[in-house]
Amino acid sequence: MIIDSKLIEYKSNIESIQAIDSLEVYRWLISLGKKLEENPLSKDKHTEQNRVSRCQFDLFVDWEENKFKAWSNAMVAGGYAYILIDIFNSSPIHEAKKITVDHFKKIKLDELLTMNRKTGFYQMIEMMMGKIKNVRN
Repeated sequence: MIIDSKLIEYKSNIESIQAIDSLEVYRWLISLGKKLEENPLSKDKHTEQNRVSRCQFDLFVDWEENKFKAWSNAMVAGGYAYILIDIFNSSPIHEAKKITVDHFKKIKLDELLTMNRKTGFYQMIEMMMGKIKNVRN
């Protein structure tokens, strides 16, 4: 499955960066958050239904143009959003529909996030899992 190779790729990146310095993981997440700005979720999709409410900052995710897109005004949240979107969007729809929260525990990113960021991270995964179920193959 494509998801497994993506998870291995991100886990390896996180471990390599963390070996340098644990703060480097946050710098890396911030750089990924900036990439999210290249093709963000449309402003009209910034609704309460698409809001990751457990995130301290504004973070929105939805299915748009046949893929997941997100927008955040916080770069660290944008960084983990970028990772989640990349993993979901890299997988064929039939595989993406099988993604669970446990898949993301494998990369151990959650262990590096503060409690507030961790709850937003997991809520976003659950939102994406719910939204992908309504997408036709």
